[in-house]
Amino acid sequence: MKSFKSVLYRIVLLIVFSLLAKSCVTDYVYKGDKDKIEQRQQMLDDNTFVIADLSSEYTETTVARVVKTYKFNYSFTVDNRFYTDEISLTELPSFPKLKLYYLKDDPNVISKDPQGEIASENKKGDSITDLLVGIVWGILAALILLSFFGKSDKKEQKIATQTKESATTNTTTTAASEEKIGTKEERKAKEDPNRFMPK
Repeated sequence: MKSFKSVLYRIVLLIVFSLLAKSCVTDYVYKGDKDKIEQRQQMLDDNTFVIADLSSEYTETTVARVVKTYKFNYSFTVDNRFYTDEISLTELPSFPKLKLYYLKDDPNVISKDPQGEIASENKKGDSITDLLVGIVWGILAALILLSFFGKSDKKEQKIATQTKESATTNTTTTAASEEKIGTKEERKAKEDPNRFMPK
Protein backbone atom coordinates (compact mmCIF):
# COMPACT_ATOMS: atom_id res chain seq x y z
CA MET A 1 0.00 0.00 0.00
CA LYS A 2 2.87 2.35 0.89
CA SER A 3 4.49 1.59 -2.47
CA PHE A 4 1.26 2.47 -4.33
CA LYS A 5 0.92 5.79 -2.42
CA SER A 6 4.56 6.60 -3.13
CA VAL A 7 4.12 5.96 -6.86
CA LEU A 8 0.90 8.00 -6.97
CA TYR A 9 2.57 10.87 -5.09
CA ARG A 10 5.48 10.90 -7.55
CA ILE A 11 3.14 10.82 -10.56
CA VAL A 12 1.25 13.86 -9.21
CA LEU A 13 4.54 15.73 -8.61
CA LEU A 14 5.75 14.79 -12.09
CA ILE A 15 2.60 16.26 -13.68
CA VAL A 16 2.72 19.44 -11.54
CA PHE A 17 6.44 20.09 -12.19
CA SER A 18 5.98 19.43 -15.93
CA LEU A 19 3.08 21.90 -16.15
CA LEU A 20 5.02 24.54 -14.21
CA ALA A 21 8.05 24.07 -16.47
CA LYS A 22 5.88 24.36 -19.59
CA SER A 23 4.14 27.48 -18.27
CA CYS A 24 7.40 29.28 -17.41
CA VAL A 25 9.15 28.39 -20.68
CA THR A 26 6.03 29.32 -22.70
CA ASP A 27 5.87 32.71 -20.98
CA TYR A 28 9.51 33.34 -21.86
CA VAL A 29 9.26 32.16 -25.49
CA TYR A 30 5.88 33.66 -26.43
CA LYS A 31 6.14 36.86 -24.32
CA GLY A 32 2.80 36.51 -22.53
CA ASP A 33 -0.70 35.38 -23.50
CA LYS A 34 -1.61 37.21 -26.73
CA ASP A 35 -5.31 36.26 -26.50
CA LYS A 36 -5.54 37.59 -22.96
CA ILE A 37 -3.88 40.87 -23.97
CA GLU A 38 -6.26 41.22 -26.92
CA GLN A 39 -9.32 40.56 -24.75
CA ARG A 40 -8.26 43.05 -22.07
CA GLN A 41 -7.54 45.69 -24.71
CA GLN A 42 -10.97 45.08 -26.22
CA MET A 43 -12.58 45.68 -22.81
CA LEU A 44 -10.78 49.03 -22.53
CA ASP A 45 -11.61 50.04 -26.11
CA ASP A 46 -15.31 49.18 -25.69
CA ASN A 47 -15.31 50.58 -22.13
CA THR A 48 -17.68 47.78 -21.09
CA PHE A 49 -17.91 47.59 -17.30
CA VAL A 50 -20.50 46.88 -14.67
CA ILE A 51 -20.81 47.24 -10.89
CA ALA A 52 -21.01 43.66 -9.63
CA ASP A 53 -22.45 42.49 -6.30
CA LEU A 54 -20.06 40.59 -4.03
CA SER A 55 -21.13 37.84 -1.65
CA SER A 56 -21.06 38.62 2.06
CA GLU A 57 -18.92 35.52 2.67
CA TYR A 58 -15.43 34.94 1.32
CA THR A 59 -12.53 32.50 1.58
CA GLU A 60 -9.19 33.78 2.83
CA THR A 61 -6.00 32.07 1.61
CA THR A 62 -2.41 32.80 2.62
CA VAL A 63 0.22 32.07 -0.03
CA ALA A 64 3.76 31.41 1.25
CA ARG A 65 2.78 33.02 4.61
CA VAL A 66 3.09 36.46 2.99
CA VAL A 67 0.39 37.16 0.40
CA LYS A 68 -3.27 36.93 1.37
CA THR A 69 -6.01 36.44 -1.21
CA TYR A 70 -9.76 36.72 -0.70
CA LYS A 71 -12.10 34.70 -2.89
CA PHE A 72 -15.61 36.13 -3.39
CA ASN A 73 -18.63 35.10 -5.40
CA TYR A 74 -19.80 37.90 -7.67
CA SER A 75 -22.92 38.45 -9.77
CA PHE A 76 -24.13 41.02 -12.28
CA THR A 77 -26.68 41.46 -15.05
CA VAL A 78 -25.95 42.48 -18.66
CA ASP A 79 -28.71 42.74 -21.30
CA ASN A 80 -31.17 41.06 -18.91
CA ARG A 81 -28.84 38.06 -18.52
CA PHE A 82 -27.49 37.03 -15.12
CA TYR A 83 -23.79 36.17 -14.72
CA THR A 84 -22.06 34.77 -11.64
CA ASP A 85 -18.65 33.28 -10.80
CA GLU A 86 -15.72 33.59 -8.35
CA ILE A 87 -13.01 36.22 -8.22
CA SER A 88 -9.82 36.40 -6.12
CA LEU A 89 -8.79 39.77 -4.70
CA THR A 90 -5.58 40.77 -2.92
CA GLU A 91 -7.40 43.36 -0.76
CA LEU A 92 -10.70 43.29 1.08
CA PRO A 93 -13.14 45.70 -0.59
CA SER A 94 -14.72 48.43 1.53
CA PHE A 95 -18.18 47.80 0.04
CA PRO A 96 -19.85 44.65 -1.28
CA LYS A 97 -19.62 46.12 -4.79
CA LEU A 98 -16.86 45.83 -7.37
CA LYS A 99 -16.26 47.47 -10.74
CA LEU A 100 -15.62 44.75 -13.31
CA TYR A 101 -14.77 45.10 -16.98
CA TYR A 102 -16.26 42.43 -19.23
CA LEU A 103 -15.87 41.29 -22.80
CA LYS A 104 -18.74 42.54 -24.95
CA ASP A 105 -18.94 39.29 -26.94
CA ASP A 106 -18.71 37.12 -23.82
CA PRO A 107 -19.57 38.77 -20.45
CA ASN A 108 -18.28 35.64 -18.65
CA VAL A 109 -14.78 36.96 -19.38
CA ILE A 110 -14.12 39.65 -16.75
CA SER A 111 -11.27 41.68 -15.34
CA LYS A 112 -10.91 43.94 -12.33
CA ASP A 113 -7.91 45.73 -13.83
CA PRO A 114 -7.47 45.10 -17.59
CA GLN A 115 -4.69 47.69 -17.94
CA GLY A 116 -2.68 46.07 -15.13
CA GLU A 117 -3.16 42.60 -16.66
CA ILE A 118 -1.95 43.84 -20.06
CA ALA A 119 1.18 45.32 -18.46
CA SER A 120 1.78 42.07 -16.52
CA GLU A 121 1.45 39.92 -19.66
CA ASN A 122 3.75 42.23 -21.66
CA LYS A 123 6.46 41.92 -18.99
CA LYS A 124 6.55 38.15 -19.38
CA GLY A 125 9.56 37.06 -21.41
CA ASP A 126 11.52 40.27 -20.75
CA SER A 127 13.49 38.60 -17.97
CA ILE A 128 15.48 35.36 -18.22
CA THR A 129 14.13 34.45 -14.75
CA ASP A 130 11.05 32.76 -16.27
CA LEU A 131 13.29 30.56 -18.42
CA LEU A 132 15.59 29.65 -15.52
CA VAL A 133 12.66 28.82 -13.23
CA GLY A 134 11.15 26.71 -16.03
CA ILE A 135 14.44 24.81 -16.42
CA VAL A 136 14.55 24.13 -12.65
CA TRP A 137 10.98 22.74 -12.74
CA GLY A 138 11.93 20.66 -15.80
CA ILE A 139 14.99 19.20 -14.03
CA LEU A 140 12.86 18.27 -10.99
CA ALA A 141 10.33 16.56 -13.29
CA ALA A 142 13.17 14.66 -15.03
CA LEU A 143 14.61 13.52 -11.68
CA ILE A 144 11.23 12.16 -10.60
CA LEU A 145 10.88 10.37 -13.96
CA LEU A 146 14.36 8.85 -13.56
CA SER A 147 13.46 7.65 -10.05
CA PHE A 148 10.90 5.29 -11.64
CA PHE A 149 13.59 3.66 -13.81
CA GLY A 150 16.09 3.58 -10.93
CA LYS A 151 13.69 1.60 -8.74
CA SER A 152 12.92 -0.93 -11.51
CA ASP A 153 16.68 -1.50 -12.09
CA LYS A 154 17.18 -2.16 -8.36
CA LYS A 155 14.31 -4.66 -8.39
CA GLU A 156 15.82 -6.47 -11.39
CA GLN A 157 19.23 -6.58 -9.66
CA LYS A 158 17.60 -7.94 -6.47
CA ILE A 159 15.78 -10.66 -8.42
CA ALA A 160 19.00 -11.58 -10.28
CA THR A 161 20.93 -11.77 -6.97
CA GLN A 162 18.24 -13.94 -5.39
CA THR A 163 18.25 -16.27 -8.43
CA LYS A 164 22.05 -16.53 -8.30
CA GLU A 165 22.00 -17.30 -4.57
CA SER A 166 19.28 -19.89 -5.13
CA ALA A 167 21.32 -21.57 -7.91
CA THR A 168 24.45 -21.62 -5.67
CA THR A 169 22.45 -23.19 -2.81
CA ASN A 170 21.04 -25.85 -5.17
CA THR A 171 24.54 -26.69 -6.50
CA THR A 172 25.91 -26.99 -2.96
CA THR A 173 22.99 -29.22 -1.94
CA THR A 174 23.50 -31.46 -5.02
CA ALA A 175 27.25 -31.77 -4.35
CA ALA A 176 26.58 -32.62 -0.70
CA SER A 177 23.99 -35.24 -1.72
CA GLU A 178 26.40 -36.85 -4.21
CA GLU A 179 29.15 -36.90 -1.58
CA LYS A 180 26.76 -38.52 0.90
CA ILE A 181 25.76 -41.22 -1.63
CA GLY A 182 29.45 -41.95 -2.41
CA THR A 183 30.25 -42.35 1.31
CA LYS A 184 27.30 -44.73 1.77
CA GLU A 185 28.45 -46.93 -1.12
CA GLU A 186 32.02 -47.09 0.30
CA ARG A 187 30.69 -48.05 3.73
CA LYS A 188 28.44 -50.70 2.18
CA ALA A 189 31.41 -52.16 0.28
CA LYS A 190 33.48 -52.31 3.48
CA GLU A 191 30.69 -53.98 5.45
CA ASP A 192 29.99 -56.65 2.80
CA PRO A 193 31.17 -60.04 4.32
CA ASN A 194 31.50 -61.66 0.91
CA ARG A 195 34.23 -59.28 -0.21
CA PHE A 196 37.03 -61.70 0.95
CA MET A 197 35.42 -64.88 -0.44
CA PRO A 198 36.99 -66.37 -3.58
CA LYS A 199 34.92 -65.99 -6.71
